[in-house]
Amino acid sequence: MKKLLPVLFIFAFTSVKAQTNVIGTTGNVGIGTLNPVSKLQVVDNYRNYFVNRLIAGASEDSQGPNYILLHELYTGTLLPDMHVMGKITGIRGATAAFNRKWTIEVNTSTAYNATKGSLISYNELVKLVTLVYNSKSYLAAEIVNSASVNFFSFTGYASGEALMLVRDDNVTNVLPFVPTDAIGIQGNLSIGTQGSSAKLDVMGGPIWTTNNWLKSMKLYNGSAIEFTGTARSFGLGASGANLYFSNMNLDGSGGANYFMAADGNTGNMSIGSSSPSPNYKLTVEGTLGARRVKVQQGAWADYVFHPDYQLPSLQEVEHFVTTEKHLEGIPSEKEVVEKGLDLGEFDQQLLKKVEELTLYIIQLNKNVERLNKQVAAQQQTIATLQAK
Repeated sequence: MKKLLPVLFIFAFTSVKAQTNVIGTTGNVGIGTLNPVSKLQVVDNYRNYFVNRLIAGASEDSQGPNYILLHELYTGTLLPDMHVMGKITGIRGATAAFNRKWTIEVNTSTAYNATKGSLISYNELVKLVTLVYNSKSYLAAEIVNSASVNFFSFTGYASGEALMLVRDDNVTNVLPFVPTDAIGIQGNLSIGTQGSSAKLDVMGGPIWTTNNWLKSMKLYNGSAIEFTGTARSFGLGASGANLYFSNMNLDGSGGANYFMAADGNTGNMSIGSSSPSPNYKLTVEGTLGARRVKVQQGAWADYVFHPDYQLPSLQEVEHFVTTEKHLEGIPSEKEVVEKGLDLGEFDQQLLKKVEELTLYIIQLNKNVERLNKQVAAQQQTIATLQAK
């Protein structure tokens, strides 16, 4: 009975609607078509579905990028519907061959006056590109330069498709294709963890630094994360050696306004400017408001009260201020305008002047007390003489 089933299947298959179904001499099976080009091709509802359709050839072995042509590209002339919607795979691997697997899920189309598409790749990065082959423009999937890959096949829906492997020296004008179709996930997405508490939950990644930081996400030069409010958008991204925090219009018009920047070479930061100063750890372009500012100092001016401190005479002080037009140790107006003011050093110098003034006052008070005693003694002498 078991041996009879395949025979009955073939009989039923060839008898029912035999005009559109076929088992070809190549072993390909067609349902709804008499000319199947894959092991199984189903044509129904005006759509072609292929199972394990061969894409002939093998990519070059480390000779440059290769490409799988998907379908023609809109370049100004209206086109009929062309699409590739499915999975393309390729393999390599043996006891004496490098293990390489190549898998993409592609959803691309050209119709009327537009070409759209998106692509998800596994195992390695694959990008959609546009190129010219035999004087025609195509949308294609790029195979990166590496060990050759063989046995390419396609499973999915296609119409007006090329599904052809070509080499880099047979194409021209290769350009990145910028996908406009979104890849949506309605629920929460977890990466590296099971069970998500947010729309995107990321845990772990490859070791990044020697102090055990893991790299969970990477954005490249000139790319930023957007945080959108009801009135403004904010961006965080890196360019060159700097990290920038900025805001911009919701519609993306106009330039970015930089709130904060960090120099990755020096560790210096700026607020209100896109250019951290090479001379300061923090530069603020504007007014800084604070309830309290604490400045750490390595030394203080209490040495003024040490017994061996040489207190300048008031004559020396008078000579200096008359000549220089500022107190000794205190920066002049010109220095402040040109170089700014070191608050810690300035407070220390001010305290030094206060302590010196304290010593002058103490000394002056002693002189006054001595003079008062002399005056009192003189008055006593005068009073005694007047009493005689």
